[in-house]
Amino acid sequence: MDKNTVFVKTKEGEEAVRQRTRLVQRNLRNILIMVDGHATVADLAMRFGDENAAQAALAELLASSLIAESSKPFDPDATQPLEDFGDLVEDLPVLTRQIEPDPSPANGATPDSQPIPQPVFEEIELPAPEYESLPPPSRTAPPPEHATQQTVASDSGWFERIKARLAHKAGEPTSAQVDLEPIGRRTKDLTWPVRALLAILGAAVLSALTLVLYPYGRHLPDIERGASAMLQDSVKIGDLGFSFLPRPHLALRGVKVGKDAHLTVATVRAMPDFLTLMGGKKVFHELEFERVSIKGPGLGRLALAGVGADRAGVDIRHIALRGLSVTIGDVLLDNLGGEVMMSAAGAPEKILLHNADNTLKMELQPMAEGYRITAIGSNWKTPFKPSLTLQLIDVNGELRDGRLDLSKIEGRAYDGQVEGRAAIEWAGGASLTSNLDFRHMNATKLLAALGSDLSAEGELTARLRLEAKADKLVNLTDALRTDASFELKRGAVKGFDLGEAARRTGSAPTRGGETKFEQMTGTLQCTPKDCRLGNLRLSSGLFKSSGYLVIAGNAQLSGGADVELRGSAATHRMPLTISGTAKDPLLTPGRPR
Repeated sequence: MDKNTVFVKTKEGEEAVRQRTRLVQRNLRNILIMVDGHATVADLAMRFGDENAAQAALAELLASSLIAESSKPFDPDATQPLEDFGDLVEDLPVLTRQIEPDPSPANGATPDSQPIPQPVFEEIELPAPEYESLPPPSRTAPPPEHATQQTVASDSGWFERIKARLAHKAGEPTSAQVDLEPIGRRTKDLTWPVRALLAILGAAVLSALTLVLYPYGRHLPDIERGASAMLQDSVKIGDLGFSFLPRPHLALRGVKVGKDAHLTVATVRAMPDFLTLMGGKKVFHELEFERVSIKGPGLGRLALAGVGADRAGVDIRHIALRGLSVTIGDVLLDNLGGEVMMSAAGAPEKILLHNADNTLKMELQPMAEGYRITAIGSNWKTPFKPSLTLQLIDVNGELRDGRLDLSKIEGRAYDGQVEGRAAIEWAGGASLTSNLDFRHMNATKLLAALGSDLSAEGELTARLRLEAKADKLVNLTDALRTDASFELKRGAVKGFDLGEAARRTGSAPTRGGETKFEQMTGTLQCTPKDCRLGNLRLSSGLFKSSGYLVIAGNAQLSGGADVELRGSAATHRMPLTISGTAKDPLLTPGRPR
């Protein structure tokens, strides 16, 4: 646009200025008011303060037929018509006030010989925001130069008070100045610090609205591609938005990983470094995964999170997990929480998990084919039946796709110690193998935890081998087979009184009582159908016994014992038959030997 072009208002433009209905944007109205048929495009741009914005506004006014090019050249002596002066006062931030020269005679001249002083004008800057809320100025002619205080005070129009103030000498107290004191005070209040604060607040509000109203959905395809590169698997995201609470973050909802959705996340809260979102590499200080469900190979996929971060142009510093549930085979471990510690390269360094009551804490370190596992627990209850409580547990092992190898199991349970190792597989069926050693364990507490109807006292030491095969992990306990050798010291067998049964004559069975001993040894073989205690040997001073006992699935007892009672003169031997139930065993004497 030629900077020397002069524009004039058209009839539609004049009507738009008077009626205030045609224009919505303030900058268009300001430019339209300044168009007077004398100012060039360069003049209008200088007054407006922004050359590009001024030319754009003039082009829009010209396209709307509100202004037209003038054929008259610019006249610097031309004055602004009075009918437009009110609009300029209302919309422009700069006004002029007239300052009368000192009327006192100079160089001894008389007042009659003095030339008529010419008015001098200076610019007064008034804040534009204040004008927007003031009533429109009066269109009447300005008051005389020496208007009285009563004339100024009687005019209630704000515009007349402005002109009265400009007509008086600077610093001369008048009623007009008193009337204008509120305006002056508001002008004084809006100093540059206040304006800077208002600008900062306005920018903050604008930024907040931009963050909330920004159409994030259009970035979903790019985010899905980046997440797929990081996880090396397909990723679908249901929705993307922004929220300020509990702290500013991007919210991804309905995240599904893999064609079979082996990893799903209800909500991902992403706390980015917002300054990096406009750059090449995005930095996220934290990702919060809420209600995470992992099944099958999903746990292994999570170990790969961040491996492709460099390709995706993403740097993730920390990942928090809330409401995590892991399905291993058909066993569900839920109500887990934790975090993923990221390395400097952007890959998971270790995953820290804990159960709902913090009785078990696990650390998983990603490796080529799975995880190295370290677990530490206190008063932890096993998730399978029968549920056992371990006072302390320390486990090391490795987790791979379809297999868990626990190379170290150490802990304390039922006043004793447990050590061993175990291996569990669930790919193509489920299996379990384990070797455990019990030392100095309280037999009474252990049998009660196992739900056994038999009761015994003593310090238990045992070596067990556990094996099971089933179609599912949850069915392993029903298919468990146990081979063990054990020793009980300084205890008693409840419900069996072998000494009393051996002393009796006749065939009447003996019920109840107990048999104390210094040592009892034997073997244990349990199948899903029954348990067999073999090679039972019991001794206590002059009392000895040997035998076996079978406990059927319905708790029926069968077995026998040979009891030997040594005396000072002779040794008494008596065979006993064991029958009844685990809660009510019967000892029936046979023919003495």
